[in-house]
Amino acid sequence: MTSNGRVAACLAALLVVTGCVPKVGTDVSRFPNTTLPTDLSGKTFVFMPLDSQKGSMEYETHAALISGYLEKLGWRRTNDVKNADYAVAFSYGQGNPQTSTTEIPIYGQTGGGVSYTNGAVNAYGAGGGSAFGNYNATTYTPPTYGVFGSSTQTTTHYTRFLDTQIYDWKKSIADNKLAGVWEAKATSTGSNSSFAAVSKCMVQAVFTEFRKPGTENVSIVMDHCK
Repeated sequence: MTSNGRVAACLAALLVVTGCVPKVGTDVSRFPNTTLPTDLSGKTFVFMPLDSQKGSMEYETHAALISGYLEKLGWRRTNDVKNADYAVAFSYGQGNPQTSTTEIPIYGQTGGGVSYTNGAVNAYGAGGGSAFGNYNATTYTPPTYGVFGSSTQTTTHYTRFLDTQIYDWKKSIADNKLAGVWEAKATSTGSNSSFAAVSKCMVQAVFTEFRKPGTENVSIVMDHCK
């Protein structure tokens, strides 16, 4: 391997070492309603799955994650649809793959260093005689570094989403109309095509600041997702 290649390999290895901590960045938008009580202790909630979600073990896994955060707020999960205080509905999934191409510069030595020269010398004297010899020389110039090429990298990304709604269920039944009290939309983009692979991080990003309105990006190290 040339010196340029060694430098490029070292830089690539450094990038791998410094960038190997996987994180999930989630864009979260929350819309809390002013009718949502400040004290939610003792309130019950029931999950309302879509027809396509009924009986799904994956749905139940995600519901358990959401339930855990709501229970930390003092809520209590129930299966009593008629008497629950609130109803929770959510949808999740991933979009089609999106491919992008990036040109990556290659860094290395662009000049300088040690150079070697050699050759033969003929010397002629005043009397017509001659002498023959070889010579070797070493020259050192301070090396310079920079971009000496580029490579193309193609990556595929997927957008994962989680949409969650909470309704005042008793009011909804009384008025025969859904009465929303809280809503959140979350998306994340990454190389993993499965929502399940990042569900813990996305649910945590949504519910850690339950009452915080507006949009924010929440980045969590995957090993720290609960």
